[in-house]
Amino acid sequence: MESLLPVSALRRFACAILAMLALSATWASGANLERDPAAVFYIKADRLLDVRTGRFIARPVIGIRGEFIAAAASDLPIPEGARVLDLGKATLLPGLIDLHVHLGGGSSGAQSPARGVLHSARLARNGLDAGFTTLRSMGGGGYVGVALRDAIAAGDIVGPRIFDAGALLAVTGGHCSGPRVYQPNAVPGEGVADSAEGFRQKTRQVIRYGADFIKTCITGGFVSGTNPNTTQFFEDELRAIVETAHRNGKRVTVHAHGADGVLLAARVGVDSIEHGTLIDAEGIRLLRERKIFLIPTVATMGTALERARQVGASAGNLRALEAARDAQREHLARAVAAGVVIGFGSDFQQDGSNAREFSALLSIGATPLQAIQAATTNAARILGQETLLGAVEPGKYADIIAVDGDPLENIRTLERVRAVIKGGVIHRNDYVISPSR
Repeated sequence: MESLLPVSALRRFACAILAMLALSATWASGANLERDPAAVFYIKADRLLDVRTGRFIARPVIGIRGEFIAAAASDLPIPEGARVLDLGKATLLPGLIDLHVHLGGGSSGAQSPARGVLHSARLARNGLDAGFTTLRSMGGGGYVGVALRDAIAAGDIVGPRIFDAGALLAVTGGHCSGPRVYQPNAVPGEGVADSAEGFRQKTRQVIRYGADFIKTCITGGFVSGTNPNTTQFFEDELRAIVETAHRNGKRVTVHAHGADGVLLAARVGVDSIEHGTLIDAEGIRLLRERKIFLIPTVATMGTALERARQVGASAGNLRALEAARDAQREHLARAVAAGVVIGFGSDFQQDGSNAREFSALLSIGATPLQAIQAATTNAARILGQETLLGAVEPGKYADIIAVDGDPLENIRTLERVRAVIKGGVIHRNDYVISPSR
């Protein structure tokens, strides 16, 4: 068939495509930035970890225009008069992403939703200061996380980039469904329903009120006093959520500890699974086959054991927690060894200690690079934001952190972040060297 365009036009089109591909390369030339040096902010350091390959890039220079990375290269020329942040001997990485936090659960002793929002703002800032420039919040009462997300995006307050679930979806009496103790005139959780049709309506409502994704709790849980092995949803109920969410362009993540819950979630086509504590061989097979992500939240079990020891829990309770921790690590290690793609989620670590999850991921067999990818490239894919987040590359948000040392040699280096840049704005800089012209 003859071409509809003359050869000269085809050549021009091919040249344009090649030019676009060149500009989108991971490490691009910075020559085009010299036309307007005052509009570009540069960061330089000793090295940068390429989180895709695990290689270190020596003497990186990153050019930032507005919120985005405009160029990045080793020894990229810096025009005269440009603003420069020289971080000396630091190691740079992309801003970290925590996929499982609880910002909307109110505050200790809070008496009003307003007080809960203010407390949640502090929790979010803790994450930002710890190097987590993006948080995926599991939702909560009063759509606190949605309000917080919008306030940060509007510049009303300082905080990380937030993706929030709105209201958690649960069955009556299930995990995430509300208070365990009867209270007169108590209102059940906003996302509670007990039929497929009910969950279709709840899913549409949560989306209407601003949720970025859907979170549902289909098994019991350790903190709610319900049995983590019990699957609380019927298949038609969960399927209604998934179909409705996907029809509206939203992803679904599922709280599931027990093996049967993981299997149900995988069968109906969820996008990711939180915890997966007792995942079995069939669950692992389905997650790999259907490319479903797993956010294992390993550290939270160890944290619960630490707290139990601190408050003087009985020997029997301590043994039960130790057995649960050991079972968790055994099952999750099998999933990692089998190649299930994992994401980083700290769960109840909003005191700024989110990065403890890195060491916990190593305890289930992840390599240091896999643990870092869980909080960068993998996390960006789980959010559906891989074109904007997860790596230091031209075209992505200028979310960058700095640490001392080599996180591949000592993963705990990431627990001591020294500088945080989110969207081109310096939120933390503990180094002596400061921005200059």
